[in-house]
Amino acid sequence: MEENETKIEDTTSKESKNKRKFLMQRQIRYTIATTIVLLLLLGFSAVFVLRVYFMTESACYDDLVLETEDAIADLEENLRSDRTTLRIIADLIGNSNETDSIEASGYLSNYDVNNQITHISMLLPNNEVITANGRRANIGEDLDFDTESVLSEHISGTTLTVINTSTPVIHNYVPIRSNGICIGLLFSTASSSNIAKAWMPSLYDKKGYYYVVDRKTGKVIINSSTDGVTDIHDISFKQTDPSYTKDDTIGNILDGRKGYSVFRSEMSSEKLYMCYLPFGIEDWEMVVLVPESEVFSAVSPIRTGLYLLLAASVIVILIYAIWLFHEIHAAILETEEKANIDVLTGLRNRNLYEAYLKKLEGSKDNIICIFVDVNGLHDINNTKGHSAGDQMLRFTADTLKVQFGDDHIYRIGGDEFVLFRKDKTYTEIKECLDNFHETLRRNDYHAAVGTSDLKNGISIEQLVENAEKNMYESKQTYYDQLGKEMRV
Repeated sequence: MEENETKIEDTTSKESKNKRKFLMQRQIRYTIATTIVLLLLLGFSAVFVLRVYFMTESACYDDLVLETEDAIADLEENLRSDRTTLRIIADLIGNSNETDSIEASGYLSNYDVNNQITHISMLLPNNEVITANGRRANIGEDLDFDTESVLSEHISGTTLTVINTSTPVIHNYVPIRSNGICIGLLFSTASSSNIAKAWMPSLYDKKGYYYVVDRKTGKVIINSSTDGVTDIHDISFKQTDPSYTKDDTIGNILDGRKGYSVFRSEMSSEKLYMCYLPFGIEDWEMVVLVPESEVFSAVSPIRTGLYLLLAASVIVILIYAIWLFHEIHAAILETEEKANIDVLTGLRNRNLYEAYLKKLEGSKDNIICIFVDVNGLHDINNTKGHSAGDQMLRFTADTLKVQFGDDHIYRIGGDEFVLFRKDKTYTEIKECLDNFHETLRRNDYHAAVGTSDLKNGISIEQLVENAEKNMYESKQTYYDQLGKEMRV
């Protein structure tokens, strides 16, 4: 019977191990599946954020092109309109064949001066300048008739005005001809700063700025910013795209190409978006720049909300991961406990018993093994029912724990218990066993006990076998006294 019960115990142990393995595998699958779902959610959120970013960036490029084209068109139209007016006045002066006359000064006075065009003047072959009020000025080397007349109709780069030598200006030249001979140059004077203000693209609530670059010299003719840049080579920035360099961008501008560039300002460390397009008149290029903060100002609340959502998602994932780890750990511990703890008595079962035997191999400690077998379990099961037998086993287990403590007490079979003690002498063991037997007798229970100690170089296996042998001798004595046949 005891052999059959041992087989049942072994079968139960295997079932517990299989159940534990199944639970662990299920928890692992659940963890992997949940992690994948959460990562996909996080990934979709990240993709959405990036999509918003790239869509906004793409829209920025489109807006830059449109606004730059509009700014160029408006500025060119203004310059062409100014040139048309200058041609009419130049024809009137040329027909009169008099550049130094009250009539000529009158033509100059009637010119429609506005916010951009500050005044109109004539440059004579002797490098004298006649203004609208008839004032004559010899400007020396600042303006040279021979140099400018060779270029015929043209717009100069920035120079200093003959009226105020501290203000950079742009001159729009038209030759005055009489009988096919150039007798003077009529030119309007426009303030660079006023033009910069007047023709600022409306892009992003005019929070960007632009340069108009003379491609022949690289000089910045018009600068709507306050950075004081006068040459395109002096722009201070670092390319953020490794596919092209600062020199590549400047080269494209000076070659009159269309294009974009993204770089980081060395002064503010902010990313800047640049668009450059050539003018239809003169060898000029307009370069428009917008700070990243303005580009994304419209979607900034959305982007901030998405970033907060991502941050919240990460926090939730971390909290969930910690909770999941705790639950899995608790489930594994519970599974291990169910696999290693005897359900009926709460003692360690045969799994832990065999593991402890391996741990004791080669031990030099003075270990005492106590082998306990309950007497009469079969009779109680047959006469009083299995619940009474279970009660007997639980009582025996509880009594062992009271007398010997909880450590290293194992139920290894249906009615078999094994204890190991290192911290007690035989005298102390005998006293505990006497109390154990007395407690059982008071409840009309009985148990056979055998002991052995680890001495004379015997193995752990022999230690247990000796204790079991002594237990069977005790059991035989008990049944002999009752006059019954011992059940094995």
